[in-house]
Amino acid sequence: MAKKKPYRFIVYLAARAGAAVLALLPRRWALALARGVGYLGYFLVSSQRTKILKNLKFAYGEEKSREEIEGIARKVLGNMLQTAFDFLRFTQFARSGKVPPFVETGEAFSFCKDILQEGKGLIIMTAHMGNWELLAGIFGMQGFTGAVVGRRIYYEPYNRWIVGLRGSVNVRTIYRDQAVRDIHGQLKQNGIVGLLPDQDMDNLRGVFVDFFGHPAYTSVAPVKLAMSTGAPLLPAFLVRLPGDRYKLVIGKPIRPKSEGNRDEAVRKYTEAWMRCFEEMIRQYPDQWAWMHDRWKTTPQKLASQKQEEVRVS
Repeated sequence: MAKKKPYRFIVYLAARAGAAVLALLPRRWALALARGVGYLGYFLVSSQRTKILKNLKFAYGEEKSREEIEGIARKVLGNMLQTAFDFLRFTQFARSGKVPPFVETGEAFSFCKDILQEGKGLIIMTAHMGNWELLAGIFGMQGFTGAVVGRRIYYEPYNRWIVGLRGSVNVRTIYRDQAVRDIHGQLKQNGIVGLLPDQDMDNLRGVFVDFFGHPAYTSVAPVKLAMSTGAPLLPAFLVRLPGDRYKLVIGKPIRPKSEGNRDEAVRKYTEAWMRCFEEMIRQYPDQWAWMHDRWKTTPQKLASQKQEEVRVS
């Protein structure tokens, strides 16, 4: 059990107080503040700036000039903060009982209802880009039954706060350590499960697939889940537009089948959703979380770890 750290409660209280103050501001003022703080943070927090620039340069290589890369990098933190600021307003959004007017959804909800008519549930996959929390929230506000798979925050007051915000818009949280049983139950009830599989998680089973021209260790769990339940995978993204608006963009459903060699099929469909993710990130590069070290796990590093495990055993 982690040791209790009294300062965490003080930071938690400060965060709740800050959120309360932000809630008093008009939304456009709060988002303008988020962009401003993010811009300053880019210059003041050198560790984050270094990570963002390093990953952008690694991804794009010679495709983009230094000026283009720096222009993208300066907006990343501001976009992440705008996502957080809108997330803190979930209880306000929920009061209207409907999707906020600044979100364009088109025919996406009708499309998802048609898929759910199949009775297998639906696995919606998104990336840490645009506003992934609000993406889940608008489905909850529209009346869909759904849950997201997320990480448990190991400071309980923070955890209850985050889970409560999602719950205010009818989105349940399934923790990763209880995911398999609960996810299957959600899909059996013909509900929606939301996944965020775009990051490097070397504690999960994965394969290396191409991402911006480099091998990226990628979880195979989404594809295997779809194979075992029959639920299709649907890439979906809530991207930010000018004027503090959002647009819901959905890709083509992916229906994994384990015909022939199962491992080859898992790789094939994992590559398919990763291509979709890369296409969206290339369209809205400043809206993805470039501070995350997506290429942390390399084939060489993974092979070395496996050799060490064999030696120790």
